[in-house]
Amino acid sequence: MVAIIRCTEAEKAHLEWQEDLFPASGRREWTWTTTRLREFWTKGSHITLVATPDRYGVMQVTRLGHTKRLRQVADLQQKLEISHVTLLPEPVTLNELIALLTARHRVHLVEEGQQTEATGKALLAALVELQPDVDRVIRQLRATFDGYTVRSKAGQALATQRDAVLGIGRMAGMSIPQLARWDPPAEELYDDRPPPAYLDLLSPTATTSAGAGRAAPQHDIAIEDHHIGRDTEIFLGWIGELTGHVAWRHFRQDEQSLLIANVNRTAAERNSGADLLYYHQSRGSLILVQYKKLDRVGGYYYPDSDGKLADELRRMQDVDTYAARLRRPTDDHRLSPDPSWIKLCPPEGLIPQANVMVPGMYFSRQHFQRLRDDPRLRDGRGGALRFGYSNVPSYLDNTMFTRLVETGMIGTAGASTEMVRQQVMRSVREGRLLTAGVLTGKEQPQSARNSARRRRR
Repeated sequence: MVAIIRCTEAEKAHLEWQEDLFPASGRREWTWTTTRLREFWTKGSHITLVATPDRYGVMQVTRLGHTKRLRQVADLQQKLEISHVTLLPEPVTLNELIALLTARHRVHLVEEGQQTEATGKALLAALVELQPDVDRVIRQLRATFDGYTVRSKAGQALATQRDAVLGIGRMAGMSIPQLARWDPPAEELYDDRPPPAYLDLLSPTATTSAGAGRAAPQHDIAIEDHHIGRDTEIFLGWIGELTGHVAWRHFRQDEQSLLIANVNRTAAERNSGADLLYYHQSRGSLILVQYKKLDRVGGYYYPDSDGKLADELRRMQDVDTYAARLRRPTDDHRLSPDPSWIKLCPPEGLIPQANVMVPGMYFSRQHFQRLRDDPRLRDGRGGALRFGYSNVPSYLDNTMFTRLVETGMIGTAGASTEMVRQQVMRSVREGRLLTAGVLTGKEQPQSARNSARRRRR
């Protein structure tokens, strides 16, 4: 549904202050909460036209956002939360917008509050007529909450890449909302061709307010800085040897640099799986995650029905053995020093623009193999072995896994760049969907990183 909200001068000043504090290129999303008469906000959530007064007091639609109801704060008052507030390229006078509506729609127009379905559609159509560029903002807002429907293997590949990209950002200790903002493909995805790289679909930086051109706060993350360091240039070179196109983004925060890359040169129907590779250069720490899907219907993974699993486990064991040979008594302590992990996750039906990963269960290779001999998992038909949320006794979830990687409690110690190169090459040559990340630069102690995280909330 669609709604209109008219701001006071004080609310306008608050919005501008938020936009100055957290520019669109920054690391943090922000929300605005306010109250309005409850009778005009009775249900649902809404794409909202945010109107603010100009210097003469004339109401202009300057922003779009998404409004949802929170709790009722008084008999007549409703608390609202407006998120994803996006400044329009040019303001549109509210009266000019309303003048484009037909008489039938103007009869049902609510001056402030939620509109009828037909009137809401007419308002958005009139807005696009006056400002064609607003159509992209509207599509992004809809996709944020409706999601992109996944209908093919290529769509699932795209969903897996998205999850791996968000995961790498978290492993690096960087909360980067831009990684969740993307433009869905303009046409249907086909399984007989390589899926689009998720990073290629990231939305361009949104327009910021006039006052937001000043220097951003110290904690902002620089995006797509093409003056990348030598380590990341070498990394991109490895991939470039094997494929003609690499989608990548580069982020900097404090004294650290994060490169994330997508490589998918194989048609979805011939794809042999998906790998996430994360290398922390200063720690010499490598993490490899292989994705596996739970069934859509029962929500289980059946290892005995996976014809690729035996070869994949052999490959992971080889990597773990190689990493073990590189360990030294002086290496940093790890709870689990092996690089190889498996993530079991449900297939995506919708890909949102919210900064959330696909729920899943993470297992080290050794834990996964141990569970294959666990009688508690032989509860399928005829005693079949299966992995699911209802029978696996323990696993790591997204938060636990990425936090352990970030703090250096799991992953190799002292891994060589040659080992990283071998795994990059092997993933690409075997026709796997590869999402890779490299973190370089000076690392702060965990206490300093925790303090910085608290300041940025």
